[in-house]
Formats: sequence, structure tokens, C-alpha cells
Amino acid sequence: MVNNKLKLCSFYVSDWHLTAMLLPFIEENVKKGEHIETILGKNIFYNMQEILTRIKIPDNIKDQILKIDWKNKNIIKYGDIRKVMERATKNYKNVTLIVEGTKERIEIINNNINRWMQKQERKLQRKNIRIINCYEVTEFNDNLQEILDKHDKILNTSGIHEIEEMYSGYTKKRA
Repeated sequence: MVNNKLKLCSFYVSDWHLTAMLLPFIEENVKKGEHIETILGKNIFYNMQEILTRIKIPDNIKDQILKIDWKNKNIIKYGDIRKVMERATKNYKNVTLIVEGTKERIEIINNNINRWMQKQERKLQRKNIRIINCYEVTEFNDNLQEILDKHDKILNTSGIHEIEEMYSGYTKKRA
């Protein structure tokens, strides 16, 4: 498997929270010239647009953030995921893929991403791929340990953190 892949998880309570939580990370990475793709289960374009009108960041960065597809892409099939991944990795060395949805939807999408990455292992050797799985808190019950175990780090409004930093007493289960 590709060793330059980082899986992050994130949790949100509303569309506004999701947008506000992602924005600082997105802004920082857009400034670095990294490519960002989305596979969203909901449309947060208007939320992103509204928040961007209320904060002070350069207009060119705002424009780049709004060019990201913040609309619902109701895709989970392998062929659709393959197209997204091929587009994302074609011209960029550093790619961030934001996946949002129910736990089940995220698992299917991640399985299809992993399947595609395994088939493209040689092509992806010089690529850095970061996958951010965004879970709505109301969509899962007591599966937090299971979700955390499948990720390397966690993203929140203050940035990327070690999971153990955010959840004291958490110990990653070893495979």
C-alpha cells in the first residue's frame, strides 16, 4: 500500500460547524498550493461562501477556496471514485481529499479509494495523499473507538492533532 497516505478523522455537529472547522485547514493548504477535492454527502457551498464574506483573508485565497467543489457529490461507486482520484492526482503532488457522510458511506468510499490506490501504487510513489473523513456526530452511536482506530490523526478547528492528544485514555488497537 502507498506509504505516503495520511488518514484523518473529524467530527462535526452541524453544516456550519463542518464549514468553520474545515476553513482554517483549507485556507492554510490553499496558500501552500495543495490540491483539494471533495466527496461530500451534503452541499456546504453556501455556508462556505457566507463564512468567507465575514472573515479577512486575501480575495485570491477566498476565490481559490470557492473553486473547490463544496456541493453534494452523491457518489460511492468505484468508477466514480476512480475518476475523482485520477483528476486529483494527475497534476498535483500533494492532494487532500475531504470525504463527508455517514459512517457507512465513508467506509464504502474509503474502501474504493484504497482499492484504486493499490492499483496505482507505482504512480503514487511521489504523491502525498491526505484523506479527511468527516463524521456527523449524530450519525454514529458508540463506534468512536472503531472510527479512531482507522485513522492516523484527528482534525479540528485548531488543526491536526494526535488522536491521543484529543482523547485522553485512548489507545489505538493494533492489527
